[in-house]
Amino acid sequence: MIRILEMESSKGWGGQELRTERLNQNLSKEIFQVQFAVPKDSIFFSKKNECLEKFHPIPLSQAYDLYSLAKLIKIIKKNRIQILSTHSGKDGWLGALAGKITNTPVVRTRHLQTPIKGAISYNMCDKVVCVSDYVKEYLKICGVENKKLQTIHTGIDTKKFRLEKTKIIHQELSLDSNIILIGIVAVMRQAKRHIDLLEAIRHMENKDKVHLVVIGDGPQRRNIHDFIKDNNLQKNVSILGNRQDIKEILSSLDIFVLPSEMEALGTSILEASASGIPIIASNIGGIPECVKDKKTGLLFKAKDTVSLRNNLEILSKNKALREELGLAGENYISKNFSIEAMVRKTENLYLSLIKE
Repeated sequence: MIRILEMESSKGWGGQELRTERLNQNLSKEIFQVQFAVPKDSIFFSKKNECLEKFHPIPLSQAYDLYSLAKLIKIIKKNRIQILSTHSGKDGWLGALAGKITNTPVVRTRHLQTPIKGAISYNMCDKVVCVSDYVKEYLKICGVENKKLQTIHTGIDTKKFRLEKTKIIHQELSLDSNIILIGIVAVMRQAKRHIDLLEAIRHMENKDKVHLVVIGDGPQRRNIHDFIKDNNLQKNVSILGNRQDIKEILSSLDIFVLPSEMEALGTSILEASASGIPIIASNIGGIPECVKDKKTGLLFKAKDTVSLRNNLEILSKNKALREELGLAGENYISKNFSIEAMVRKTENLYLSLIKE
């Protein structure tokens, strides 16, 4: 039995934490035993009663916290941990230091496209997993040793999203069944460029035949709400907030849009494509790895609201093209971004470190 300690200093819950949870739920229970070292006030720790894994509360509040480092070393030794897995800046540094002190292999996963402050903590690790080739190339440019880098794309449960097409959102919002439903699922932060999407909707020549649903919440909610109100888009846009029924919502969409200016990969795109929905997305970061332009969706230059509007008009007016791109996207994601592929590659990586 190979004992892995997952570390995560983030207290929130998003695509990064979901990937970690999804991966560890699907690792072979016959080969791997997973434990967690996370802050007591984190969402991860609140899930301890739902899991069979062992949880260790630990602050992880600073990269150079001697108390957390000493406690971490004690956890590693007491539980005979064989691999450390880290994900964020603070736990990345503490895990790298603890790995060196205890001679324990460390795997760092880089989930984000945001700039890093330096390569030192990454080069202290034995392997650095990148969620996209774009992230891998960026880290290489920043000085992370190429031999340590390995891309393992985020995987999703593709079968979970293969639902029959529905009209549940049309019914919920009392929309005419012929209205083309456009959706975005994303945290409401500046980098997701919600306002760009609203601006594109505002100028569509057929905007009265489409309706946008915005799923998610975040610091930009007020600005988004005000833009809708100031531009009289209330009949064209509905903010649904955070929802637990994402796969059911996706089953009712005709088009999925993600106009981000920064995206390491785009988990919401994977889920939408797996649902058979054509994608419109910005041509940045790792997005071109999961959206093939004019094959599974349409890409445009980030912040170019005119191109975004044109793509929305093209897809909203062409049902046959929507179906063609949606089916191709479903097949592509199923083949290249499944949980099974992500788990298999990660298990092989762990096994290679133990053999060494």
